[in-house]
Amino acid sequence: MERNEDLCRWFSLVLGLVMAFTWAAGQNRFAAVCHQVREDTLRLHIVAPSDTVADQSLKLRVRDAVLQETARLCKNAQDQEAAKEIVAASLPQIAHTAGRVLSMEGRPMGVKAEMENGYFTTAHYPGATLPAGSYDALRITLGEGKGHNWWCCLYPALCLSAATASYAEESENAVVTSGGFEVRFALVEWWEKITNKKV
Repeated sequence: MERNEDLCRWFSLVLGLVMAFTWAAGQNRFAAVCHQVREDTLRLHIVAPSDTVADQSLKLRVRDAVLQETARLCKNAQDQEAAKEIVAASLPQIAHTAGRVLSMEGRPMGVKAEMENGYFTTAHYPGATLPAGSYDALRITLGEGKGHNWWCCLYPALCLSAATASYAEESENAVVTSGGFEVRFALVEWWEKITNKKV
């Protein structure tokens, strides 16, 4: 009887260890795919001049124009690096596009367009979710840039339609377009916040 209890305890211990290692391996694979998604994504980050309703509305009109412009510029980009190079080379043109919208709305002000690498929280879009972490991004600051920001994804073009977003690796598409990873995304964001580094 005692021997059977010892065998049961030993079996439970071994089973627990196997399950723990399996879970850890799955987490590591998920974290690796999230890292790849961040490496293969170019974000758009627009900061409004203030948080007034008028300035936030103005920011969205700038967003629409910039998205049209960058979609045209990056339509033949084969990967994130190519899209980033195209956008970086087109910063004056993109700033001009934003400035033209501001002038048309009777709100001329300074516009700054630059490339950045910054931290983004987990973002949910219709049919897609991007994990938290550090991303390369096009940052557009309107006026004094004291308002709440807005961000989306230039490459792949999640801003235009989640259905058009496509990564080279199927595992990346599965993570981004599936809704079954909410708990894991929360863990990724928690880990990012406490370590302030890529996972």
